[in-house]
Amino acid sequence: MAIHDIWESKSTVITQYSGRVNGQELIEASLKKSGDDRFDDVRIIIGDWSRISHVDITPEDVKALVACLRSISKINPYAINASVINQDETGNALAAWYKFLADDLSWKIGIFHTMDEARAWCEAILIKKAANH
Repeated sequence: MAIHDIWESKSTVITQYSGRVNGQELIEASLKKSGDDRFDDVRIIIGDWSRISHVDITPEDVKALVACLRSISKINPYAINASVINQDETGNALAAWYKFLADDLSWKIGIFHTMDEARAWCEAILIKKAANH
């Protein structure tokens, strides 16, 4: 699997996944990203899964990922997390499971089928938060 973090700005990081994706690499990539000094300032985290060819992630892997994200979300409690997934049954089922398990995180989590949808959702949340402060 190829995982590439694009630090688009001080407040936005996009992680692109391609090829075969497995659970252990997914968890390691999340831990690596959260350990980066820039992570503290990130408000938008987008996972772009549109370039994957095969998913080797089990429901147990998703549980383990969310367990890690519980700690990571305490480092940066105000982040917004969007995932862009392909429109297939496996991706949709794993994304729904992830969203269900991560419901108690401080992060807002959204699942989308296009990058434009994900970006628009993130921007709308930031605008709403700014208007409320």
